[in-house]
Amino acid sequence: MSTKPFKVQAVARLLATTTDTVRRMVDESGIEVTRQETGPRTRLFSVENIFELARYRANRRGRNTKKKQVVATVYAPKDGVGKTTLASNFGTIFALKGLRTLIIDLDLKASLTLSFGYDSELTCEEAIEAGISQTRIVEYHFGNLIPDYPAGRVTLEEAVKRPYGECGPHIVPADLNLDRLDTMLTYETIEGRNAEHILANLLKEGLAKKDRHFDVSDYDVILFDAAPGKNRITSGALFASDYVVSPVSMEKFSTKALSYLSNVLSEMHDQFERSPELITIGNFFDPNRVRVLGQLITTARTYGGSWLDASIRRSEDFAKELTDESNLPLILSKPNSQAAAELRQSADALLKRMGLVG
Repeated sequence: MSTKPFKVQAVARLLATTTDTVRRMVDESGIEVTRQETGPRTRLFSVENIFELARYRANRRGRNTKKKQVVATVYAPKDGVGKTTLASNFGTIFALKGLRTLIIDLDLKASLTLSFGYDSELTCEEAIEAGISQTRIVEYHFGNLIPDYPAGRVTLEEAVKRPYGECGPHIVPADLNLDRLDTMLTYETIEGRNAEHILANLLKEGLAKKDRHFDVSDYDVILFDAAPGKNRITSGALFASDYVVSPVSMEKFSTKALSYLSNVLSEMHDQFERSPELITIGNFFDPNRVRVLGQLITTARTYGGSWLDASIRRSEDFAKELTDESNLPLILSKPNSQAAAELRQSADALLKRMGLVG
């Protein structure tokens, strides 16, 4: 996917290192980086180059050895709290850390899919007519990876998208047809089977390299972006996850939504004797608003054990990201912004909570 090239200063910011270290890694790794054709022979990094350097650094540090694998779901009971924005940016930051990251869009609206440049509404004919690459068409979704899926099963390799190359985050897109999976899981429930186990068994077999259609054994992080509310797909993702990451809007009253989620997890644990660990993160934080501070105090007091020690302030950059045609998450489109800095800080805290960094 073609994007505007990055200069070494931006690459250093994205990789949380120095420009000298970036130049040294390029020389050591042999990664091919183009140079400006006129004027100073400045290196111009593609987005793929950045993720290649991130993977090279991780491998050099020994992250290619056996490590912990984590499955997490980004979920909020109601819409409008920044769930998909956090999922796309966190997944991208994880890959910038050199972690092999798979992001699975489970929301029929496919906002996350679109944020990475794939239009779920685009047909082959429309792409040809508009001169758009066929790679931007969504052919398969997560439902197509489920055993006995009515529309037919494909392999992960056929379904996955790689917007920034092999070393960047991998995406399983979504479209409206994902609703068929929810229908399938509903029938399973009606017939007296635990539909939640279907997704959990899929992940278990895939992580153990026992399912050739869904081999996810090489990934460090599998991140679901679940739809708001609660459907069968979301319930299955939650049951299959080690963690549920729930953004809490600090400019709205979110205590009822959090109480609902807490009850959902408690009921899941009572029924199946397992549930994901809850991690809550404050979003749209404005320390100058009295009500926001009251919301923060109340939430932290009630859900202190789950509260992530990092918050993200409201920023116009997030609103601009939704209308940006660069097909880049904010962390890549505005790496020097305050919003990007807070996203990195929150992602670091999240990785530490999930035990993926020391």
